[in-house]
Order: sequence, then structure tokens, then C-alpha cells
Amino acid sequence: MRTMGKTPVITAAVMLIAACDPAPPEEAAVHTDPAPVAETFPEVGEIVEASWVEEKMGASEGRVAAPGPTDYRLSALVKLRIDAVSRVMSGYECHAGTPAAPERLKALLPSGVSWLSCALPANGKARTAFVSAGSEKAFLTSTTM
Repeated sequence: MRTMGKTPVITAAVMLIAACDPAPPEEAAVHTDPAPVAETFPEVGEIVEASWVEEKMGASEGRVAAPGPTDYRLSALVKLRIDAVSRVMSGYECHAGTPAAPERLKALLPSGVSWLSCALPANGKARTAFVSAGSEKAFLTSTTM
């Protein structure tokens, strides 16, 4: 008889834990307002055009996430002034690299581009600018740390 009293408590605990499971991630919308990207990347100068997404980082599917702060990654394909690309290339340490674009931005990436990965100073976020000599296009990523 004593077990009967514990069953509702255990059932309630299981239901509470299941209710805390995060909702499946939504597909990130592609935004075109350059202001949030410019605010995150002031070093690159004026952003003429932008296509960007912000993704919530976290637990893998099927895993229960612990409550706490959430990390976000902002990924943006932008058009800069031509002088901005050369300024980034000369002002920061750059090496060959390829951006890991989210699915929603992959189709927008120009093909056949030789990208350089340039680490920008951290400002509470890990930030990278991918640029190509002679191009106005850049791919920018920022991840909260």
C-alpha cells in the first residue's frame, strides 16, 4: 500500500521533467536589416546589404537541456564597401578558411570564392569575418561565449 502513495509523486515528477524539454528548434528566418549586423561588427564599416540569421545554440535533439543562459550564433552574408574588405585583410590576422553557413544562407554564398578567415577581437562574442580579395562580399559570424 505504501507504493501506491509514491506513484502519483513519481508520475508528477516525470511529467514536470518532460514539460521542461525545449521545443524543437524553429527554422531561422532570413533578415535583411543591416543594423543588428553593423552593431555586432563595427570594425567592417558600412554594411551596404545584409542577409542574416540568428540561431539558438543548445542541446542536441533528444537531449534534455539544463536551464540557464542560451548561446546564439549570428551568421550574415553582407556587401561592404570595397575598401572595407582590404581594411579587414590588413588589420587582422587572416588565413584560408571556408565559412560554415547555415542552410538558409548556403544558397546565397557566391561560388568559386577563395575565402580568408579573419579573427576579429572578442567582445563577449567570438567573431570572424570571411572575406575575399577584390570582392565586396563578406560572411560574418558571431557566437556568444
